[in-house]
Amino acid sequence: MRRLIAVLALALCFAGPALAQDENSIRGNFPQLLARGETTAEMAQRIAVLIAGLDRRIAPPCGMKRIFEFAGADYFDTNDISRRVDPGQPGVWRIAVTGKGCWTPRTHNVFLFSRGASPAALRLGVPGRSVAGVKHQQDATQIVLRQANGIAMRGNCDERAFLVEASVLRPRLPGKGWDETWSASACDITRKFTVMFEPQGEKMRISVVPAD
Repeated sequence: MRRLIAVLALALCFAGPALAQDENSIRGNFPQLLARGETTAEMAQRIAVLIAGLDRRIAPPCGMKRIFEFAGADYFDTNDISRRVDPGQPGVWRIAVTGKGCWTPRTHNVFLFSRGASPAALRLGVPGRSVAGVKHQQDATQIVLRQANGIAMRGNCDERAFLVEASVLRPRLPGKGWDETWSASACDITRKFTVMFEPQGEKMRISVVPAD
């Protein structure tokens, strides 16, 4: 484990120069260890393109320069993003990127799945700090957005809702349920939802209720 951490630290030290500071790139040095079949700049470019659309919705253009900054790469249990595991074990990399400019800073998360010598597959996670696993984030996203869209429609809003942020409300403990607060926005109105995760054997029960 220590050897793998050292390798990653060296990769960070010797990664290429900081990337251009515009909306289609990310400032900071990505670990070369994660760039397979492409350069770190190419990997960062793909991540920037993946998060750019959501970032513009969370923080609409305001005349300020929009900047993305690399905020870290950690390897987690695919089903538990609160539990770091050794990169030699099955798991998933989570790349965190901070968006700045136009209102408050926001955290984007991108899951990176290795494909051997080919460029890694990328999947957008929930913004903020959810500790739900990859699949459970996807399942909860569908439920939250379905409720958010229903509330918006009843308010004569025809804009599709999008996620703004997630945070942990009740800490996750091994084998126990936990709660998170997710925010979704539509027509300039942001609503909060309490997302409750309850492990039931090999399955996960997910319940969502409006928090306000």
